[in-house]
Amino acid sequence: MTLADSELERYSRQIVLDDIGFEGQEKLRKAVVTVVGAGGLGTPIAQQLVAMGIGKLRLVDRDVVEISNLHRQILYSPEDVGLPKVEVAIRKLKKMNPDVEFEPITASLNDDSAKGIVRGSDIVLDGLDSIYARYALNRACLKLSVPYVFGSAIETTGSATTIIPKKTPCLECLYPNLRDEDLPKCGTEGVHPSILTIVSSVEVSEAVKVLVGKEPSLAGQLFYADIRDVTFDKIKIARQSDCRACNDQADLSEEILPRKLVEDICGREQGKSVHVITPKENLQLDLLALKRELSRRNSTIKALGEHGVTFSYNPKINVSLVRSGVAIVVGASTEQKALEVYDDLVISGLRVPVERIDPKFRVILASLTN
Repeated sequence: MTLADSELERYSRQIVLDDIGFEGQEKLRKAVVTVVGAGGLGTPIAQQLVAMGIGKLRLVDRDVVEISNLHRQILYSPEDVGLPKVEVAIRKLKKMNPDVEFEPITASLNDDSAKGIVRGSDIVLDGLDSIYARYALNRACLKLSVPYVFGSAIETTGSATTIIPKKTPCLECLYPNLRDEDLPKCGTEGVHPSILTIVSSVEVSEAVKVLVGKEPSLAGQLFYADIRDVTFDKIKIARQSDCRACNDQADLSEEILPRKLVEDICGREQGKSVHVITPKENLQLDLLALKRELSRRNSTIKALGEHGVTFSYNPKINVSLVRSGVAIVVGASTEQKALEVYDDLVISGLRVPVERIDPKFRVILASLTN
């Protein structure tokens, strides 16, 4: 693929860099990059990659834009609240660089979905906020031999490392046996926007090195930053011989994050319970049919996009439903109530076969009722 004159001009300031050059820019133009998470880390990562002229961006996120995102997730504006993050992000990124190809994925990342999300990527960058999801992503990258750039941030601190399958420590060498339930969340601890900019820039720098054929600086090294004291460190890390994910006898078929039909999450609307429902497969919902169903029920639609809709189910419960079938139910007092809402909307309303959602759907609902 030869660079056009317009591309030579557009990317001239990075082409002259010894670290990239003309051949490096051609490699970027051919690259397929997956960014998992379109939040505080994922949005600046995506912006930089698109501006630098990668060939294709696969952007993955199941969530919708919230007001509490706006102070740090700089691709989003108040008018985007309630719309799927990937949809809003890609619409704005296309304006930044229409030459980049985009693939939106509105899906939960777990053991069932991770390999499909990673497959075909030249590199994967981490913008997640769940260690379980990161474990699933780490293992998918190991299985498929795809480099993975890990990054995380909370409060004023952040870290990053580059994982090259079979060569460097993997995520479970570094952070084994962690549980999301025990880890701090930005919804309760907070996060400074500036640390997100630093970590995301480090992740992009590492990814570009890998894509152009250079040695990444964080292979076997953990970058750690704290902007409270403006301190930056690199810590040497090593592969663990007993790592459950990357040792020579590791069983990568072992489930780390089996799909949960319903998850309780925190850190969204103050004082309201939030449940995320993830179907067994991508349902590819007909959003026009959903809009008609909501109109029939006299439900108030708060935001309607190509990949999802947010609406009032009743005066106490709001629902965001994305095309893949993932639903975020806000205000349902229990898991049972959240599943009843999903049952009413998707199975009864849109007539989606229960087998596509979960063959045990009714059993799970009945067990919660009891």
